[in-house]
Amino acid sequence: MKFKSGPLKAAAVVLVVLLVAVGVFFSFRKVVSAIWYVVMLFFPFILGYLFSQLINPLANWLQKRLKLPRQVSAILVIVLTVGIMGGILTAVIWKIVSEIRALYDQFPVIYESAQTAWAQISSKFANIYAMMPESVQATLDRIGTDISDSLSNGLNIQYSPMMRRAGDFAKSLPNIFIAIVVFILSLYFMVTDAKRVSAVVHRIVPRRVMEGCERIKEEIKKYLGGYVRAQLTIMGIAFVVLWIGLSILHVEYALLIALGIAVLDALPFFGSGAALWPWAAVSFIMNDPRRGVGLLIIYLTLALLRQFIEPKIVSTNIGLHPICTLMAMYVGFKLFSIGGMILGPLVLMLFVSIYHAGIFDGLIRFLKAFYKWIKAELKNIFGIFQTK
Repeated sequence: MKFKSGPLKAAAVVLVVLLVAVGVFFSFRKVVSAIWYVVMLFFPFILGYLFSQLINPLANWLQKRLKLPRQVSAILVIVLTVGIMGGILTAVIWKIVSEIRALYDQFPVIYESAQTAWAQISSKFANIYAMMPESVQATLDRIGTDISDSLSNGLNIQYSPMMRRAGDFAKSLPNIFIAIVVFILSLYFMVTDAKRVSAVVHRIVPRRVMEGCERIKEEIKKYLGGYVRAQLTIMGIAFVVLWIGLSILHVEYALLIALGIAVLDALPFFGSGAALWPWAAVSFIMNDPRRGVGLLIIYLTLALLRQFIEPKIVSTNIGLHPICTLMAMYVGFKLFSIGGMILGPLVLMLFVSIYHAGIFDGLIRFLKAFYKWIKAELKNIFGIFQTK
C-alpha cells in the first residue's frame, strides 16, 4: 500500500518507529540474555583468540631468535603463560578461600567481641544518650536491636546452603575442566596457525567491518584500556600498601581485608577512607591508639601515593565526568548489584570508545535526518512550526 499524502506517510512512519521502540524496550533483556548465551557458548574460543593476540609476538620472537619450529615456540609460550597465570591465580584463590573459611569459623568470637565493643562504646556515650529526646533514644534502640538481630540471624545460618553451593560447584568441575582444555587447545591452534586464522577472519568478515573493528580496537586501547590499566595499577599498589600495613599492625585476615579495601578504593566517590576512617575511630574509642594511628598512617600513605601516582598514570582525557560515572555506577548497581558498580563505568567507557571510533556516526546522521523529516511533516500537518 502506497501513501501519497504527506500526513498519512508521516503517521505511518511515526507508528512504525513507536512500535520498534516498544519492541526494543520489551525485548532488551531477552536480546541481552541471548547474546550472553552465545558469548558463553563460544567463550573458550573467544578467550583463546584474545590470548593468542597477546602472546603471538613472544611466539614470533622465539621462532626467529632461537630458530624454533612454530609448534615448539607456541607450546613454550602457552606453558609459560598458563603456568605463571595459573600458579598465581591458584595461590591467591587458595589464600583468600582459607581466610574466608577461617573468618567464618571465627565469626561467633568476632560477634562476641563486637558486642563487647558496642557495650564499651555505649557506656562512653551514655551521658550524651541520656540527654537526647525520648524519640531519638527509641530510634537508636530500635537500630541497635535490628543490628543485633541481623548478626544473631547470621550466626544461626545452617550449613545446608553452603553445602548445596559446594555441591553445585563440585558438579560444575567437569564442565570447567573441559572448558579449560578447550581453551588451551584453541589457544595452541590459534598461535600455531596465526597467519591462517588471521587470513580466514579477514576473508569472512567484510572489509568495512574489519576497518570499523580496527578503529574500535584503537579507541578501546586509548580510552578503556588505559583506564583499566591505570585503575588496576593503582588498586594493586593500594593492595600491597594495605597488606603490608595491616600485617605490621597484626590485623587478622590482613590479605582479605586489604583486598576488600583496595577494591573499595578503586570505586569512585568511596575510596579507602570509607573503611579506614571509621575503623580508626572505633580503635581510638576502644583504647587502642596504636591501631588507630596505624590505620591513619596507612590512609595518609595511600592518599599521598594517589596524589603522586594517579596524575602520571591516569590521563585527564581518559576518565569520565563525575556525574556520568555516578549514573553508570547507579544503573550498574540496579542491574547487577555490587559488581555492577564496577561494571557500569567500564561499559560506559566502552561505549565512549565506540563513539570516538565513529561507529555511531551513521546512526546519528540517520536520526538527525529522520528528525528533520518528521519536523517537516508535522509542519505540513499542523502548521504550528511555520516560520514567518
